[in-house]
Amino acid sequence: MTSSRRSLPRARALACLLMVLTLALLSARVARAESPGIRWIDVGQGSAALVVGTAGEVVMIDSGPSAGAEVVVRALREHGIGRVQLWVHTHFDADHVGGVTRAVAGEDGLLGTFDDIEVAAFWDRGLDHAPSTAALTRYLELTGDRRHGVSRGARWVAEGLELEVVTGDPTATAETTPENARGIALCVRVAGVTLLAPGDLPAAAVAEAAARCHPVDVLWASHHGARDGTDSAVLATLDAGAIVIITAGMSNSYCHPDPGVLTLLLGHDVRMTGAAGVDPRADCASLITVLGAGHSIVAGDVWLPLTQNLPERDGAGESR
Repeated sequence: MTSSRRSLPRARALACLLMVLTLALLSARVARAESPGIRWIDVGQGSAALVVGTAGEVVMIDSGPSAGAEVVVRALREHGIGRVQLWVHTHFDADHVGGVTRAVAGEDGLLGTFDDIEVAAFWDRGLDHAPSTAALTRYLELTGDRRHGVSRGARWVAEGLELEVVTGDPTATAETTPENARGIALCVRVAGVTLLAPGDLPAAAVAEAAARCHPVDVLWASHHGARDGTDSAVLATLDAGAIVIITAGMSNSYCHPDPGVLTLLLGHDVRMTGAAGVDPRADCASLITVLGAGHSIVAGDVWLPLTQNLPERDGAGESR
């Protein structure tokens, strides 16, 4: 009797791991999808996304850690991208800004050579109470006079692609405010779809940003799905049928995403680049019992092609 009870959790764990491997194979097939679309790049524990507009314009959001920069280079190569119109970093944590210098250096890894990625402009939260880190130093050396600190209301517009800063005010934060809370949230509209990218902001700021970005079709979950970034107030602001994206490393030591957040997201379409609770041998709390039918752990890049319709809005009669 004891043996059969033990075998059930093990069977669930093996089934979950099989799902991960299957989805990893599927993710490889969509890695070369064409524009327009949004590609969340699996940089491990960190965040980076590539947005391609209807006319081919490219916006990058964050760049992941230095350890994940090679996969950012690969993603740019697979989309045939040599120029980025705008590269935005939501805040200065190393797992969001650490990969940019290597990524811009292109295939050969050397800055100042023929294969460098041309970046027209860089946006960030501004340098008020900026951390003293090697990642930020490299970022500032790279960006020079192309860098602009922005706050709420800043907008960038191109054909079929629009970005607006919908929260974040570095002049209003105390010296003791943590870096995550100093960040900026981005409302991105591309091919008729609205994405909210709040970096690692706390849930109250995410809910405020979502209200300004309404209606939100796609939520990039704050802080890699951590408990402090998503709550019921955030979910109440989402459009019916909204997709939720979580970017986290498969073996991250922070145990992202939080099981409680996934429980809140039961019934939602959730797509994760990775998750630290699917391996029963890990130290993190198991996610097996909180994974819903609509939850997918891709274990790789998540590509959302915007040539396909998203779920129809309630009462609007408009297919997204």
